[in-house]
Amino acid sequence: MSTAAIVWMGVAVATAAGLIVVVRTRWLQSRTLEKCVALSVGLHAVLAIVCAFVGGWAPASWGRHDEGRMTIVMAVADEPSDAAVIEGAAGDRDAADGPLEADGATSEPQAAADAAMPPPLIPLVSTAEAAAAPPDDHVPLLDAPPSVAATAPDAAATTDPATAASAISSAQAVLPTSRSVPAIYADRVGERRAAAALARGGSEATERAVQAGLGWLAAAQSADGRWEAARHGAGIERTAEGRERRGVGGRTDHGVTGLALLAMLGAGNTHRDGPHASTVDRGIRFLVGRQQADGSFAGDAEFFAALYCHGMATIAVAECLAITGDESLRPAVDRAVAHTLAMQHPRTGGWRYAAGDRGDTSQCGWQVMVLATARNAGLGGFDAAEARARTFLQSVASGAAGGLAAYRAGERSSVAMTAEALYCRLVLGASPAAPATAEALAFIAASPPTAATANAYTWYYATVASFHAGGPQWDRWNAQLQATLVSMQRRDGGPLDGSWDPDPVWGGHGGRVYSTALSAMTLEVYYRHQPLHERGRRMALAPASAAVP
Repeated sequence: MSTAAIVWMGVAVATAAGLIVVVRTRWLQSRTLEKCVALSVGLHAVLAIVCAFVGGWAPASWGRHDEGRMTIVMAVADEPSDAAVIEGAAGDRDAADGPLEADGATSEPQAAADAAMPPPLIPLVSTAEAAAAPPDDHVPLLDAPPSVAATAPDAAATTDPATAASAISSAQAVLPTSRSVPAIYADRVGERRAAAALARGGSEATERAVQAGLGWLAAAQSADGRWEAARHGAGIERTAEGRERRGVGGRTDHGVTGLALLAMLGAGNTHRDGPHASTVDRGIRFLVGRQQADGSFAGDAEFFAALYCHGMATIAVAECLAITGDESLRPAVDRAVAHTLAMQHPRTGGWRYAAGDRGDTSQCGWQVMVLATARNAGLGGFDAAEARARTFLQSVASGAAGGLAAYRAGERSSVAMTAEALYCRLVLGASPAAPATAEALAFIAASPPTAATANAYTWYYATVASFHAGGPQWDRWNAQLQATLVSMQRRDGGPLDGSWDPDPVWGGHGGRVYSTALSAMTLEVYYRHQPLHERGRRMALAPASAAVP
């Protein structure tokens, strides 16, 4: 150690000793503020001199010119580290949480989450590789003519809406108009829809309600193809279960647009066929034309709503690709699915708000459906991501058989999260006959739908979970649902005719488009997808492959 360093260390020790003497002699008891200021200035001056002496009076780069190449060496750790991620004023939601939002006030805020470390890249297989090993219950898509692959523009490669719209139109001109569709969607087409509805518990009343709901949604669409959340009541401050919403739903246009398109697609409409084809076409163009560079479909949604919006919009675009085989949509779907994979926690298997968040069940449901829909569209390579999702679902499970589920691990179970987790487990291959399924269905059955407990989010997931599990629980739930949901639809002949009023839980957040789209999707359950409890065999409603006219 140099002599100068010893001298300065002596100065520092002397300064510290002086401070101790000042405190012990009660020198600060009079005119405290002035003396504290003087001491602070003096101490900082001493520290500045010490630092300048040790480190130099000027940075090494001052007065120099950097020339030539710069080499940066990066070390990549084998395991991601944990770091605090402060979630701000939004806090946590409880186990009954729904889509698009984080509560502003919560009794158990999350103090930290895993650092935003990207998970290992999971390659997406090519269309040819996916076709070589199609999933069960899948009718392979007709191969597009070679000229399509060679000449169709990349509609999603630009963020310019006009260019993207032109690309979609030019690709449509050379794609075949008659093709087979994946079997999981075949019951939406033509006469199969009516037959499936009658065979699985639907009725003329449910079909009238669906068509009226779609009519209102078509009329509510804006000229640029979006459904504007705030224009239809989203973001209105409401309080449910003692938690403030803080109006974050007002900028969820991409999310509610995705939901509205899913309701349209669920009844057999695409951007090419069906009575609402032009409506779907404008909506798909809007989403694809505004996809972000990282693949996200979140649009202008704020942080806590972004991944919800991305998931809902991605499912809609991927369904459109799967049903129509429109290859101009594939690049956008590829990038969107890659974004979903990048947002999954590499160890817990969950999704939440940012890459590296440990996850919650509400987000998990939408992202699991992204992967399932992408498979139907011919993508693959999701085995590892789906295995991690099963791990996450196990972490939030409770009950004697593990059939109940909470919003996050360690929290109390709720009907909404139990239903959503059950649906995810069924989609990921769980048996409808498993004890966990029976436990979940019994828990759902204890909270039947009534007008006094309106909650479009809970009813949607409880309905699809019960339908795909099958059995007596489905029959009971379906009867109660129809008696309640159909009667709650607005049928007064006015401008709101065909819509559903926003419910008191999440309706104020998502608005009328959210409530109407989810309610229509709930009543389309009979034919939106073939029931998972019949996995491996086809309903004897029509030939295995349906052709789009």
